[in-house]
Amino acid sequence: MKKKMNIVAISPHADDVEIAMGGTVALLTSQGHNVTIVTSILPNENINGKIDSYMNKKRKQEQLNAAKALGAKVEILGLDKNEFTFNRKFIKIFDDKIKQLKPSIIFSCWEHDTHQDHQSLAKIIFSVTRKNNISLYMYEAMLPGGINTQAFNPQLFINVTKTMNKKIKALKCYKSVFIRKKNNYSNYFESIIGRARFRGGMIGQKYAESFVVVKQLKL
Repeated sequence: MKKKMNIVAISPHADDVEIAMGGTVALLTSQGHNVTIVTSILPNENINGKIDSYMNKKRKQEQLNAAKALGAKVEILGLDKNEFTFNRKFIKIFDDKIKQLKPSIIFSCWEHDTHQDHQSLAKIIFSVTRKNNISLYMYEAMLPGGINTQAFNPQLFINVTKTMNKKIKALKCYKSVFIRKKNNYSNYFESIIGRARFRGGMIGQKYAESFVVVKQLKL
């Protein structure tokens, strides 16, 4: 893509974009494209559904630090997780945001992700991009995530070998997610790196990220 573009990567929660396509974001910004991460919800609960004091205080700053590591801008909508669903109210919120940012390309989460917020966001973005000239790609499900009967069958692979170090740097900003003890990263972190190796191996590269093509327009 030689033409410099506005690109939006939409994230259900702080960390989803970095997990799924941090290398791609870093690659696009290194090429001079203007990338904005739009984060819907700032999580503040632990795995048991209780408010995590560290996450409650630090998650926003972790998101800002991660975006900076990738060279991207970030806009945090801070939507209520208990209200967030596929309806006209939230379609309008994202429709207004897309009109404001004027992207040529949108990256969003996979429609068959097992997390309810991811499913709702995918449906919202389908509605928002129903009648416009914006290309739309879906990134892979949150990892680790739930298991379902749908397989992620990507048509677009992006070689992120040169920017994998920036992706790792961005992921390490999320200490509330990946650090179990001092300087000890969780298996969760290792599985994300492993997936990038797996996708890279599919195209003869060291690392890659993959996407389902929903709508691709000639730019």
